[in-house]
Amino acid sequence: MSSEKPTRPVSPTFFPSLAFLLFGVALALAFVVASDKLGKSIGQFRQNRPEITVKGVATLDVRSGQGSLGGSLSWRGEDFAAGRAALAAQRAVLQAALRKAGFTDNEIVFAATESNRYEPAVFVEYTPQGEGARAPIQRAPVDFNRFARGKVPEFGISQSFTLESTNVDRILAFSRQELFLEDKVELSRGTPVFRLVKLSEAKKELLEAAALDAQRRAATMVNGSGSKVGSLLEAAQGVIQISAKDRVGESDSNSVDLYAIEKTIRVVVTMRFEIVKE
Repeated sequence: MSSEKPTRPVSPTFFPSLAFLLFGVALALAFVVASDKLGKSIGQFRQNRPEITVKGVATLDVRSGQGSLGGSLSWRGEDFAAGRAALAAQRAVLQAALRKAGFTDNEIVFAATESNRYEPAVFVEYTPQGEGARAPIQRAPVDFNRFARGKVPEFGISQSFTLESTNVDRILAFSRQELFLEDKVELSRGTPVFRLVKLSEAKKELLEAAALDAQRRAATMVNGSGSKVGSLLEAAQGVIQISAKDRVGESDSNSVDLYAIEKTIRVVVTMRFEIVKE
């Protein structure tokens, strides 16, 4: 008796299903290949597409709209009560001078008075290193800004002030005015600072001018080549420099001048254009 198993009949739908599966695989492979070729074609097109990158520059001369000046009054001595009285009296003298110069009360701001008591100076003795055991003993210098200069107790009294005004010429004039106070009260003044108050409006105007300058430069560079400047592909804002008038630098870093009344603003933009045939 034979033990061989009967042959399993093939389903009539097997070959059409297999064919459909192979067709799907082939279609998917074709799509992948086509996508790869399309991506390479687009990349090649972008590489071969002529373009130009230029920088546009615009400058604008402006005048500062606000000025400020910081300073302080200070007194140092042995009689604390006398120092307070002297500081108050000379502060009144300073306020009178400021009003005479044209400053109003709301342009003058005085901070609270500060005081300090100085202790006796401490002399530190030491032996210079590397000089041997018999090296002479030396005294370290004493910082008399921190210690008493003579008799003790000794006191220091100070009061800082700030001037702010839209009249920048008045700020500058007072920073250079000679003014001496009495009763051992000293007046110190810092360097005046001048700021722009309408910088946002100026920046908008300069960006538009710099963009036009970039377009003109691109057109000049392709002139006579049989091509013209096409669509804008990319634009980026570059450095913004605020310098003293006629002292604009050519560096690629931002900078702001705070000490000149007359200033020059410089704005740079970078633009990339497509080049097309005429």
